[in-house]
Amino acid sequence: MSSGDHIDTVVAKWKRERPDYDLAPVEVIGRTGRIMEYVDRALEAKFEEFGISRAIFDVLAALKRNGSPFRMTQRDLMRSLLRTSGSISLRIDLLEREGLVTRLADQDDRRMVFVTLTSKGASLLEEVIPEHLANERSLLAALSNAEREQLTTLLRKWLTSLEGQAAEGPILHLGMTLLHPRASLMKRRAVGLPDVPGILVHAVEPGSWAEDAGFRKGDLICRIEGKEVSSLAQLRKGLNAPRPRAKRFSIVRGSKSLVL
Repeated sequence: MSSGDHIDTVVAKWKRERPDYDLAPVEVIGRTGRIMEYVDRALEAKFEEFGISRAIFDVLAALKRNGSPFRMTQRDLMRSLLRTSGSISLRIDLLEREGLVTRLADQDDRRMVFVTLTSKGASLLEEVIPEHLANERSLLAALSNAEREQLTTLLRKWLTSLEGQAAEGPILHLGMTLLHPRASLMKRRAVGLPDVPGILVHAVEPGSWAEDAGFRKGDLICRIEGKEVSSLAQLRKGLNAPRPRAKRFSIVRGSKSLVL
């Protein structure tokens, strides 16, 4: 019979010190964090055998699973891997020097950079992936197939919930961090501005298209090409249309209406 794990010890100490605390979340969050510490070490050790890091593998794998021609924009890679533009740029610099990817600016929009997996990068993945999957299987060896399926179901439920919450928080588009409409409304009310439907610009990336276009923190995007933007769905529809950077954005800055 198991004598317990590190989190059992932590919880027991807290229960002795502060029996009034609800420690149920620690049972889950604490174990998840500690497990990932062991997982991260094991994954990094395996990747080091091939002369790469997990961060580098993540970029190569994202390009490969995107399908032929195994190409993504640098911005799409950033969003897919939940990384900042600076960290993604550094990874791509290293990959390019190693000949694992190529990077090319779009002819029509020099700010849009495409990253493409090279044959050398693809060959490296063919060596790494089987070993990586075997490594992950070994990390799950303590669980039966049925237990893995049960854990997968629970983790999917948890992650879906967290992703749903994140969708209502700040999101990044065209070099801008934008707030959910409800949050946008509350922000304007907090500073005494009138209720106007729209999406609030929470931050603008230095050197981005958004900065060059004239967007500022606090701007409220109300329309794209004359069409109302009062929900994330409407915003995405406008941005997903051809050449979003060439479109006119109607905004409210403070109490003034402007067109960018």
